Amino acid sequence: MNRLSATTATHYRPDIDGLRALAVLAVVGYHAFPKLFSGGFIGVDIFFVISGYLIAKIIFQEMLHDKFTVRGFYIRRIKRIFPALILVSLTTFLIGWHFLSPFEFHSLGTNLAGSSAFIQNFVLLNQVGYFDLAAEKKPLLHLWSLGIEEQYYIFWPLLLLGMYRLRLNAINLTFFLCLLSLIPCLLLYKKNPTLAFYSPLTRCWELLLGASLAIQSVLSKEFVPFASLRKHSLQFLKKIIWEEPPAAFKETTRHNIYAVIALALIIYGFCHFNQHTHYPSYRAFIPVIAAMLLISASSSWINTRFLSSRLMVLIGLISYPLYLWHYPLITYAKILTTNNTSTLLMAGLVFLSFLLAGCTYYLIERPIRFNKTHKIAPLVGSMILLGCLGLFVTFTEGLPSRMPPSIRPFMLTGEETSIHWRRGQCLLLPEQSAAAFSPTCTDQTGPKPLIFVWGDSYAAAFYAGLNNLKKTEGYRVAEYTASACPPLLGFVHTQRRFCKGINDRVLQEAAAAKPDIVILHSTWRYAPTVMAEGLRATVAALRALNIHRIILLGPVPTWLGDSLAQNVFDYYLSNHKQVIPARTQYRLNAQSDEALDLELKAQAALLGIEYLAPRQIMCNSEGCLARIGQNGNELSAFDTGHMTLAGATYLVHAFLPKILPS
Repeated sequence: MNRLSATTATHYRPDIDGLRALAVLAVVGYHAFPKLFSGGFIGVDIFFVISGYLIAKIIFQEMLHDKFTVRGFYIRRIKRIFPALILVSLTTFLIGWHFLSPFEFHSLGTNLAGSSAFIQNFVLLNQVGYFDLAAEKKPLLHLWSLGIEEQYYIFWPLLLLGMYRLRLNAINLTFFLCLLSLIPCLLLYKKNPTLAFYSPLTRCWELLLGASLAIQSVLSKEFVPFASLRKHSLQFLKKIIWEEPPAAFKETTRHNIYAVIALALIIYGFCHFNQHTHYPSYRAFIPVIAAMLLISASSSWINTRFLSSRLMVLIGLISYPLYLWHYPLITYAKILTTNNTSTLLMAGLVFLSFLLAGCTYYLIERPIRFNKTHKIAPLVGSMILLGCLGLFVTFTEGLPSRMPPSIRPFMLTGEETSIHWRRGQCLLLPEQSAAAFSPTCTDQTGPKPLIFVWGDSYAAAFYAGLNNLKKTEGYRVAEYTASACPPLLGFVHTQRRFCKGINDRVLQEAAAAKPDIVILHSTWRYAPTVMAEGLRATVAALRALNIHRIILLGPVPTWLGDSLAQNVFDYYLSNHKQVIPARTQYRLNAQSDEALDLELKAQAALLGIEYLAPRQIMCNSEGCLARIGQNGNELSAFDTGHMTLAGATYLVHAFLPKILPS
């Protein structure tokens, strides 16, 4: 590799700051107004390409001038990333201290620890998918992308340094590494979309393509990944993008074509992608290629007039703190308003995000980043302390001691409830097939009759109440439940690939167990025709087994918001420190529950099976029971609907005279 003269040193390109602005505006727009900017999440991919390009170009040019040191690189990264991240993370934590229940605060603590160690993407792999509803309630979820970047930069400078010192072909090797990342991305995006989204292995090809563009620009070579492919699969791409066009085309004209194509690709992604799109996949090529084209089109009208405009450059300069600030603000707004955020409120939060980003950039980021005398030890120490703080919150289950004594008993995490569900054995998890059912799911010994519970996690919660009373009331219980799988034969769930097979297996278990009573229970939040057809098939199959007592258990009361525990906390804050009434309308999902109750009651009548309505026990004109037990010291549900052990026991005790009339 030939050494370059000093005249080739990195020069500032305002259009790349403008491209940063385009990327961050897309992401902010997607989070604030998802219907209007349904594909705005592709801004993250544009960020990846920009980051890969700029960092690789800086490193490579420093190597060519014998100025690169690994220590210097990481010092610059720390000064660039840590100041704003520490400020936003600490602010997010302090807001959560005051407004999150232990359940939500526990999650925030885990995310804080993960983001402080730059492994937030791995933490989220074990929590929730990016596009799931629960993802909207994680204030630091957006730091997954920062985690992928920093994991990439642990190895990339060392790899690039090795290529340089060994005089290897950096362009070809970078492209080869890109393929090693791209192939698993294309293989996994359907089978395991969450892994494909969060894994650095499946996302670093985007950074590497940006890096390959930087290397070829430094070396002033055409981009040819492998010489053997020159005349084959990449020939068309090479001629269109990387070779000199005919003499009639000037460079500016060629760049204008690049920029127009890139802008068209970005607009296509904004308009045609949404939260239901399988991503990343081959679709990620759209923003990645668009970003590469815009980086290459430095003299185009779009780059020189639009992306290099004063406003776009200014937004680009504050893009990093803007990215950090906007998501926690939007998330807390959704939490505190129970997802009833107005357009005006969102617009105000976006404005506040810009204001905070500008202050952060000019008052904190720039003074630290460009101060050569500033030491990094305080930054590293602060980040370590934040991580330890997050771990402390995690290990204390969300610090319930923060709560006032009057509501502290109601601050549930869910673990105290779900521990009774036999998860992974009789309540199958999404990744488990029917083969995972344990032989202990059916009580083999004890008095008759046998009550057979079939359904999803709501049925598992009801089982806990049955199991709690079986010794005193004299019956046996069988539990065959699976997460998000209603007891509907033939039902296919796109997100639960084992659901149909599980239900088929449960029917076989019912045939072997010969239960006296089968109870069908679920959330029942499915299309009426799907439920009607599935229930008809299930009831017919059970009757074919000579099971005559089939009970359809209707919907339990459900609550709006994050959880009933969170509602107790919110009620306390907004009602002069009063404990929520035992029976309440506060955030009660009454209208939807009542309609579903009537629908299922009609289905049971058509099928000629028994129907039990939990709402008749739990609700009246004043509302539904939020608190039960002696002195109302226990919650009826721990989240938006799953009954606690106390709630399920209360319900079972009320229904037993109808379940076991003798």
